[in-house]
Amino acid sequence: MFFFVQSCVVDKFDDRLKLINNSGSKLFTYSGFSNSNDTLIECDNCFSQEKDWVELYGHDTLSIGLHGKLYDEYLMKNPNKIFRVFVFESDTIKKYGWEKAQKEYLILKRFDIDLEYIKNNNWIIKYPDSVNLE
Repeated sequence: MFFFVQSCVVDKFDDRLKLINNSGSKLFTYSGFSNSNDTLIECDNCFSQEKDWVELYGHDTLSIGLHGKLYDEYLMKNPNKIFRVFVFESDTIKKYGWEKAQKEYLILKRFDIDLEYIKNNNWIIKYPDSVNLE
């Protein structure tokens, strides 16, 4: 009699990076690694259906999970790469669709996350970046 033991490979999952929506608006985000000199949104047909969109409500926080690798380890091993987070107005995506928003770069803000950013911001991204009360 033979027994087969299968072991599961536990995939790394890193959800330390958080996006805080300090605005009252609903936001949509897209994120991914890219070369530091490339500012394009590299995602073809990723969000072709509205059910694929994740909205971040005003004054809420979203964990930006990463499967298969840890942010800081990957960035240390790949110094020419950065993690980009693109923030869109949710209504822009609904009105124009993902393809037009992507191609025409209809973003509110782009964050370039590298090791220095992670250390200086304690794994927190804030949109808007800051509020000037003066």
